[in-house]
Amino acid sequence: DKYHFAEEIEEEETLSLQDKELELIKKSLERHNGKRKLAAAELGISERTLYRKIKQYDL
Repeated sequence: DKYHFAEEIEEEETLSLQDKELELIKKSLERHNGKRKLAAAELGISERTLYRKIKQYDL
């Protein structure tokens, strides 16, 4: 049915967004030599949010 198909698309998009977020975080941390304050500023998020995402993605 249509609802089930929409759920599948949402799951795929969520995974894709998580992959992109992880990639952006990794690249930003690399660019700033692991300095979370600078990486967070570049990403437009707080240091606290970045720290939480680092733990979430086990970086």
